[in-house]
Amino acid sequence: MTHFLQAGPVQVRYEAGFLRYLTLNGQEVVRMIYFAVRDHLWQTAQLSITNEVITHTVDSFRIDYQWHTYDLGIQITGGVVIEGARDGSISFDFYGEAVNQFASNRVGICVLHPLDGVTGEPCQITHPDGRHTDGRFPRFISPHQPFLNIRQLRWQPASGHGLQLDFDGDVFEMEDQRNWTDSSFKTYSTPLTKPVPVVRKTGDTVRQQVVFQVLDDASARQPAPVQGAVLAPQPSPTSRHEKPIRPVLGLGQRADGQPLTPAEAERLRSLTVHHLRADVLLTVADWESRLTNAVMDAHALQVSLELALFFGKDSVFELDQLLLMMDNRSVAVSSVLIFNAHTLRSDDALLRLVTPQLRLAWPSTLLGGGTDNSFVELNRNPFDFALVDFVVYSINPQVHATDDLSVLESIEGQRATVQTAKQLTSGKPIHISPVTLLPRYPPIVESIAQRLSPPVDIRQSTQFTADWTRQSIDVLSRAGVGSITFYETHGPRGLVDYERLYLCANELSP
Repeated sequence: MTHFLQAGPVQVRYEAGFLRYLTLNGQEVVRMIYFAVRDHLWQTAQLSITNEVITHTVDSFRIDYQWHTYDLGIQITGGVVIEGARDGSISFDFYGEAVNQFASNRVGICVLHPLDGVTGEPCQITHPDGRHTDGRFPRFISPHQPFLNIRQLRWQPASGHGLQLDFDGDVFEMEDQRNWTDSSFKTYSTPLTKPVPVVRKTGDTVRQQVVFQVLDDASARQPAPVQGAVLAPQPSPTSRHEKPIRPVLGLGQRADGQPLTPAEAERLRSLTVHHLRADVLLTVADWESRLTNAVMDAHALQVSLELALFFGKDSVFELDQLLLMMDNRSVAVSSVLIFNAHTLRSDDALLRLVTPQLRLAWPSTLLGGGTDNSFVELNRNPFDFALVDFVVYSINPQVHATDDLSVLESIEGQRATVQTAKQLTSGKPIHISPVTLLPRYPPIVESIAQRLSPPVDIRQSTQFTADWTRQSIDVLSRAGVGSITFYETHGPRGLVDYERLYLCANELSP
């Protein structure tokens, strides 16, 4: 259940144990205050809340609840107290106690900062030793943490009010979550400079607190409380004024390699599809049979192939085998994505080995490099962009959160990745491949089987995903990408299941 609460001049939306959209005089100043429990693979444990008590007046509130998680091999329980005062201050107190021994990469409070009114603005960091550092929220996506060792953060957003966050209980730092298309900066506990995972023993406790304050007097401009006024943020005016240029659209081959039925192919041919992406895992024994199915699907859809090639240790031999197999296949290959099978990225050594042979064999085919993972891997691992015709990375909105609001928020973060990619690559064409609703594999891939059996989001066939797909196409088109590959052709992660087109397929219609 959602509650709209007031702490003096600050409006806030409370739901499912967390605070969202702290708003001052109509300007969002904090996106979210919450806590997270993440395992050794960076997977987020599901939380359960009990004994929730909410009391509030016209300009203050208090929330108490107990919480626990028994997920991902983690057993931990605790309590949270959230208080909002009439002076605009809001405290979030967090406590947890381990019920079993487990390894985790994070247990604690996180604060999300919005992009609008914050990006590019100055701030001041107070460190645990009392030192001060002046900084600025980065305009382009920072590949690494822009601010470290945070005890206190002061900043002044476009609203003009001085704001402050005080952190206690651990060392905090900030990361630029636009790297994963989240539309926020995140201040979090357990700095990444410390070795992870951390082993929590039975009985170990965690206590943390964050306090938000408005530094100047905003009470004279305090709005009257309005139920339901704290809503999800909308795309920034800049994105709405950019001229959209429709990119070419493609679909991914079904992950398990199962071919299209004639009825499914017929339904998909009604869409505006330019290519079919086929993942060619050259280190996997059955890559040829899976590619054969992709060729058949491309013929059935009457489209070209986008080949995502994942090379092992003997890339020259592997490429020879691929070209030999494709020599007698009467299907056009419009683009090739070149990745190292171990890192899921492109690198100079691999590109210099395989691109000359690919250009000789397929002179009209565009060659791309980047990452099969999130934009962060490209941002942190640039290569010689002159070796490729375009740069590619994948997108999904659920690296950090899975709820509907967080998924919708990610739309604006997609545009930020394209802007930074263009700056990073000096204007190289940008392709997005693939766009999926869920991550296709964990942040740390432990086996190739994880790549062949991606998870399913039950929202895939719903109006929610259709709306999200439309907004994604719109934002990426306005940002100027050249190509987008969406989802899979068919099945639970696709656009059609037997003869039934999912609602999101309408967004790829002519």
